[in-house]
Amino acid sequence: MRVVELQNLVREDVQIFYIRKYAATAVLDLTARTANVEIEFSIEMNSFGNKEISLSIKTQIDYPLIPIRKSIIEYLTNLEQEGKLPC
Repeated sequence: MRVVELQNLVREDVQIFYIRKYAATAVLDLTARTANVEIEFSIEMNSFGNKEISLSIKTQIDYPLIPIRKSIIEYLTNLEQEGKLPC
């Protein structure tokens, strides 16, 4: 299981400067098929400068959620480190 890409990535307006909220469609390459999953996530910087990613999966999917959450959070962390998420 791996994340192929994020489609329709939109940043939501938040009045708090240290929180960024996004909505997107994650394209997942599952073992035998491809699935599109609606997600919402936020990236919050704490007082120590560490970034914490919160993820909400909005689409019902017939696959174990723990590996999906782990893969999506790893993918989002890589995008954030590379500076590829809209600011």
